[in-house]
Formats: sequence, C-alpha cells, structure tokens
Amino acid sequence: MKTKSNVEALSEEEIDSFLKEQRVGILSLTNGESAYGIPLAYFYDKKTIYITLGPTGKKMEYIEKSKKVSFTVYWVPQDYPASRSWKSVIVEGELTRITDPDELRSAVKTAEKFMGMPEGSLDKILEMTLKNPGNSNFWKIPLQKVGGKGVKDFQEEFEE
Repeated sequence: MKTKSNVEALSEEEIDSFLKEQRVGILSLTNGESAYGIPLAYFYDKKTIYITLGPTGKKMEYIEKSKKVSFTVYWVPQDYPASRSWKSVIVEGELTRITDPDELRSAVKTAEKFMGMPEGSLDKILEMTLKNPGNSNFWKIPLQKVGGKGVKDFQEEFEE
C-alpha cells in the first residue's frame, strides 16, 4: 500500500524560526545498548542548542558512553487532533560541556535573551560556574544535521 500526504519539509528559515519560538525539547541519548530521552528546556542561537544538565543521574551515565545525541522539538496545537496540524524539528549533533569562560558568558547572555530575562539575571549562576568551569552545567549541541517537517490540516491518501 502506498500513502501520500500533505506533510512538507521545513526550510532552513522555518527551522530557525521554529527553534527560536519553542522552549522545550527532548534530548535523546544512547549508551550503545539502550536509548534514553529527557524533556528539557533549551535556548537557541546561531545554529546551536544550549541546555543545562545537573551533574548526576542516569543521563550522565549515558553521556559518558556517547556524546552523540539527537534533540527533538515539536509543536501541536491545543485543539489537536481536531486541527490535524503539527511541526517538528530533529537535530543531530555532539553534546559538549561548555567550559571556556568566554563561551560560558556568551551562553548565559543567550539564555537571558532567549528566556526574556533582564540582562544580568543569571550573573550569580555565571559567577558560581566560572569558579569551576570544568564542572559547568551548561552544554551545547551544534547543529550538525537538522531537519524539520510540518503540516496544516493533515490529509492522507492511500493507494493499493
């Protein structure tokens, strides 16, 4: 059976705009044997997803095994499935802890801007992080591979 639908790929501009509009995604990790997904708040700028991760837990066990990750951001309207519309973006990349002081400062400024916080709101966190940047809770995923799809009023046809 063949199917045809009105789902369309998102352009680079649409992907960029979508990632700037949303606030939560799912970080997917693997340890080579199983997968683990974590819903997380994120911030985004210039082809990079930024997240913060606490220093312990199952996620860190997975990260020790593999830094290759995917990050999924999706949207469905409140009236779904009545509207039959949705968008999603999947990012693939390598998760890297941010330890460089200048890069940490830049990430914090990006976080404040992305979350609509007054400049300086995260100065205390930045100050504490800069005392021991090797144990930073700030991580980044440069967008190595990214794709997105979306649909408005989903339609599907079936053929034999």
